[in-house]
Amino acid sequence: MVESLLSVSGINLFGHFVIDLQVVNPLLNPIVAQVATAKHIPALTGNKVVNGVRLTEKSKIVVWKQKVPDQIGVYTVGGADGRWTKDDTPVGAIIQVTGGDSFVGYFMKLEGGFEFIGRRPGAANRSGKNRLLEDQLQNGRFARIYGFSFEGSYYDLPRPIIFLVHGDGELVAEDLGTFSAARSPSPTGLTGLAAADFDFADGLRVWSYDKADYTVRMDVETGMFEDVLLAAILGGGGPGGMDSAGMSARGMSARGMSARGMSARGMSARGMSARGGGNSD
Repeated sequence: MVESLLSVSGINLFGHFVIDLQVVNPLLNPIVAQVATAKHIPALTGNKVVNGVRLTEKSKIVVWKQKVPDQIGVYTVGGADGRWTKDDTPVGAIIQVTGGDSFVGYFMKLEGGFEFIGRRPGAANRSGKNRLLEDQLQNGRFARIYGFSFEGSYYDLPRPIIFLVHGDGELVAEDLGTFSAARSPSPTGLTGLAAADFDFADGLRVWSYDKADYTVRMDVETGMFEDVLLAAILGGGGPGGMDSAGMSARGMSARGMSARGMSARGMSARGMSARGGGNSD
């Protein structure tokens, strides 16, 4: 078994898929319209100028402020006569507007009329190439992660955390395509561990990432609103005081050390004690 120089420098996440939480991005394949207008158009015909755009054959236009509700929709400009034909646009369809004096780069959803969703001008057309987190959502899915390995050691999470992952991952108890019921350590290239004093659960999967990769993390809290909302945000001081808008709401006690720092998920909660790399619980 050989491995690369950076085999153990990556982060390996161990967990299972969350089947009832999926990444759905309706903006991936929108209907593209050349222009949209927020003005009433008396005659829906002709190669006229609408919102700064001269309509041509096969131009698509979003008409969403007509006085007659049945005329609201997406239209396609016809041939030489410039006749507009109302498209059979399904309810819930996403339309992206690419031109015009206004609404450029907007995404619109057809549902009982049109509503704006997603990005606004500038965001969709920004020139910067830093779309690292946005790109991670492509073909992503969510998994409940129970632990991770890094630099030869395995770390138990104090409680499972949901992370964005990609692909099916690999079965941990699988050695060169054969399921390993004997629980001998899987190859280091798979788990990042040279030895293990514990057993992985059946069906556990592993996903590997570089520590600089972008991800999405979700911490699931369940309980009564009194506990998961009011107590966490307002604390004991109630609304209007320091606890409501001061340190306890946005500072240390709500999102700082006590909630996600050392006491809850750091050293005291099995964070620093690693397994599998020569350290012990």
